[in-house]
Amino acid sequence: MREETPPPETGTEDFALQLDLQEMDQIPELYEKLREPIFSLKQAGIAPKLYVDWKKAGLAPKTEEQAWTKLSFLEFLWLKMAKELRELGLPLARVKALREYLFGNFPISGKNLSPSLLKKLETGLAKAMKPAEVAEVLELVKTGQLDEILQTFGIGFTLLESMVYSALYHKQEAGILIFPTGDLVPWLDEMQGMGPEGQVLLGRTHVFLSITQHLAAFILDEDKADYIPRLSLLSEEELQVVRAIRNKSFRQVTVTFDEKRQITLRTTSDGVLDEALSKELIETLALKNYQSVELENRGGSKLKFTKEHRRRI
Repeated sequence: MREETPPPETGTEDFALQLDLQEMDQIPELYEKLREPIFSLKQAGIAPKLYVDWKKAGLAPKTEEQAWTKLSFLEFLWLKMAKELRELGLPLARVKALREYLFGNFPISGKNLSPSLLKKLETGLAKAMKPAEVAEVLELVKTGQLDEILQTFGIGFTLLESMVYSALYHKQEAGILIFPTGDLVPWLDEMQGMGPEGQVLLGRTHVFLSITQHLAAFILDEDKADYIPRLSLLSEEELQVVRAIRNKSFRQVTVTFDEKRQITLRTTSDGVLDEALSKELIETLALKNYQSVELENRGGSKLKFTKEHRRRI
């Protein structure tokens, strides 16, 4: 029997996500790199036959047939989440509906576009318009009067992207509430303070799909270490600390969360580390849930930085 699932009601009118593009100086680079096809099916933990079946079912992108399938980070992340949902027993039709929801367009205003994205739009317009016409359209886009034209040229953000940014830059737990009725609602920590309506929503039976958890798992995976710089998920200073922890090349790492909480990790003379604590510190760096970090290497050099300011000692 074919399973029929009605279109989900998202509830985004009451639970709108805020994406402040102006404060995210890494967005232009991430915009391109999150779409760069660099991951294999093996790295995503998906068998080729299963991937073919998922493509037929609409759970995976319909890429061109080739010997090696390469996935963007967004598709890699999605396949990890889809696998989790299937293992939980969510029907194919429900998982497909979620994919369409997460990869749907997240509206942005032309007034918030970075110079690099404006340049991309200008290049696209120049193929069909005269220079004077291009300048006129760009001015309308910059003032927010022609936001719909952005979608025409493929400039926009998916809901999944917007939540990835929120998890990385706003240090929020980001995920999707999946209800038995088919409703889908994006969830961020800031929604905890939305009052009675938020509590009513959480009180309904649901499955919570954590996007933040999958981001952290990616960064904690040593096999993915080479891809972290390419995706710009960590700063160079944060990467230095992660490498020092993994290589056991430091004497002491101190992470400060706030005035009341601080964690210090030290290596013993034989290089033995507390594995659970090491993972916790790396995850803290990955999700940027810290105030400051101080690293002391075995040679005596130190590196100290906060989320806003970094300096070498």
